[in-house]
Amino acid sequence: MKHIILVAMLVLTTSGIAIAVSSDKPASHDTSWIQRHGNASRVANQECLECHVEQVSCIQCHQDTQPRSHTSGWVKKGHGLEARWDRSSCQTCHREDSCIQCHQETPPANHRPGWQEPINRHCNSCHYPVQETTCFTCHKTAHAPNEYAK
Repeated sequence: MKHIILVAMLVLTTSGIAIAVSSDKPASHDTSWIQRHGNASRVANQECLECHVEQVSCIQCHQDTQPRSHTSGWVKKGHGLEARWDRSSCQTCHREDSCIQCHQETPPANHRPGWQEPINRHCNSCHYPVQETTCFTCHKTAHAPNEYAK
């Protein structure tokens, strides 16, 4: 019985050492690392993979926790402009057609009720037939999917 206890203690002790060794963090991973890790991973993701053996994606953590920049004010007034400046930054997490997926149900804030009335007058002034008009008809962008860039 003593032999089993000694073996169990030895196993626990050595596994504790192994855990301590494998959990050593680089000096850059100080208490403020959580705020800086996003930019660092975009610049040097290969360095992350030196310790994080499995490919770690942003989504693994950020599916439940949004980046700090995604405040309610930013969602209402800032994200559209930021997407125009650097769509590739958005596409780090948000895949293709992300704009369309959200804005089919929720129109942009500047598209207040009646902006298309009467009978789509605003759109019909340039675009006919309106049914074939998409967001990308007015909002030209190099990142528009080919089927929308008309």
